[in-house]
Amino acid sequence: MRGLRLAALCAALLALAATAAQATAQTTAQSPTRRFALVMGANGGGEGRARLRYAASDARSFAAVLTELGGVREGDLVVLMDPDVAAFRGAARRVLDSAASANAAGQRSEFVLYYSGHSDDVGLLLGKERLAYVELRAAIEKVPAAVRVAILDSCSSGSLTRSKGGATRPAFLYDASTDMEGHAYITSSSAEEAAQESDRIGASFFTYHLISALRGAADPHGEGRVTLNEAYAYAFRQTLSSTENTKYGPQHAAYEISLTGSGDLVFTDLRSARAGLELDEGLSGRLYLRDEKGNLAVELDKVEGSRMEIGLPPGRYAAVLVDRDERSQASVLVAAGGRATLAPGDFRGLAVAPTVARGDAENPPAATPAFAAQPAASFPISLGMDLLPDLSRGLFSSQVDKAVSFNIMWGSARDLRGAQFSTFLNADSGELHGFQFAGLANAVKGRAGGVQFAPIANVALGGFGGAQLFGLVNVAGGDSQGAQVGLVNVASHITGTQIGLVNVSDRIDGAPLGLVNIERGGIYSPQIWTESATGLRAGLAFGTRIFYTLASAGFEIGTAAQSPSTSVGTGARLTIGPFFGDLDVSWRNIYGDGGTLDFSRLQSRLEARALAGFPAKGPGLMVGCALEGFMPGLSRENDGAAVAAFRVEPRLLFGVKL
Repeated sequence: MRGLRLAALCAALLALAATAAQATAQTTAQSPTRRFALVMGANGGGEGRARLRYAASDARSFAAVLTELGGVREGDLVVLMDPDVAAFRGAARRVLDSAASANAAGQRSEFVLYYSGHSDDVGLLLGKERLAYVELRAAIEKVPAAVRVAILDSCSSGSLTRSKGGATRPAFLYDASTDMEGHAYITSSSAEEAAQESDRIGASFFTYHLISALRGAADPHGEGRVTLNEAYAYAFRQTLSSTENTKYGPQHAAYEISLTGSGDLVFTDLRSARAGLELDEGLSGRLYLRDEKGNLAVELDKVEGSRMEIGLPPGRYAAVLVDRDERSQASVLVAAGGRATLAPGDFRGLAVAPTVARGDAENPPAATPAFAAQPAASFPISLGMDLLPDLSRGLFSSQVDKAVSFNIMWGSARDLRGAQFSTFLNADSGELHGFQFAGLANAVKGRAGGVQFAPIANVALGGFGGAQLFGLVNVAGGDSQGAQVGLVNVASHITGTQIGLVNVSDRIDGAPLGLVNIERGGIYSPQIWTESATGLRAGLAFGTRIFYTLASAGFEIGTAAQSPSTSVGTGARLTIGPFFGDLDVSWRNIYGDGGTLDFSRLQSRLEARALAGFPAKGPGLMVGCALEGFMPGLSRENDGAAVAAFRVEPRLLFGVKL
């Protein structure tokens, strides 16, 4: 009898456990993990600090990995470029609200913050402001997420972890999972070190190796996923190895963790990639993959006998394999929704550029090989003359690193270091370091370090450092430093100037000179105002964050009763907190006199406005003064007589902006 009761009790307990397990599974299925991310890149660090070249592009690359492989949906990703402290606070509030909404809907949430830019031992340097580590940590910890991961790639960023015992160690997160809770802070350098970036890889060392890890370099056994532990350990080793012989010395990543749980935190899932590249078991050596712009996408060590998978955006890639003293190259197309394979048979031999190490030629230091400084480069001082180039060679031409290239029709090259002259078109599928001159157009898929000169178009998809001159259209992607001079200038982020009829940019740190200047996030301000009740004017101020073009139309009252008028001018805006101040000068034409439209009695006047308003963004009020100069011989008195001398008339200005 006792045995029967015991058996019944065990059966009941088993049934209860099965029911609980089923309920847990259903809850888990109904409550998937939702990952939120805030990614920031800031090339500027304020007055007295050198402007970085790759912080913004590092941030864009990291954001791409999160959306492609890291499970972050486009709507759950916030990307800030060169933000100030107010922009960070606003973005942090948006993430907090989104995570709270996800939790309320029964979803488990995770949060990832990434920053690349300047910092010191006190905080992040956002433009002219500093975001203290204390405030940064508080903002991260306020996000109601089960797991919070912060990654800082900046100088002295180890100060974020030092305050709670963070240390320089090769690995962490030994036992973490999707059931865990807590935080992990990762920094690219210790509290006393400088974070370094490299022109060779076109990125900072730490972020570059971290992204390589997340794309599959840290998955040597081909499991199809990369954990945070694996990614950090790989980035730590590779960053240290890459910086041991640099000017600033070894760079040590650091971390601080406070996590509980079991298993592994999967940071990227390579099986979810839109396109993938499988590395055959027979491959071995150091593998370099460059995209169609010439950017180094992934760099990894491939061990013979293991199959690896790399998650990549769709496109064509140039691969170079360095195995001991042998170097070979291949080209592979990674199609959207498919998987390409690289095997030993796909590679062909690659000539090695003869170089001599500086210093002890017999015992050169153990540093990055000469190949790494000029991937896929050969014949660095040769003279090329392509009279009728083979157009079928495509973008991955064998012409590489020529000192001078003359082409009657069309010239192609890869990573040109020198000068290229063509009657019609120059195309460089890698990077340009020198000068391009063409009768029609120049195009560089990577970065143009030098000068492009063509009458129709100059294109540098990876940005430029130098100048694009006299193109009907000049186009630059990425981060650029220098000048664009042409009829229409288009740039992603340019530090310098744009000189043309129309200047367009995502962001410009400098002074554009043109009739129409447009910057994303710049000034777009419809206005309605009156000046001492002399008439009603409506206009539009549009341009960059500082400089704008002003166009207006209205009706005049008084000496030219209700006569129509138009004006066009230029000005500058100063923003201080929620307030703004405008100073502009316009040329105004009044058509007729006494209410009649009479072009024969056109009056021209010069007007200057100085005004202040609130708020700087959105609808607001404006108040100020206007000085109108009556031009001699062009303006008329009430009796119709021409004004004999220049005369200024002050007026009060009241208005609204929309």
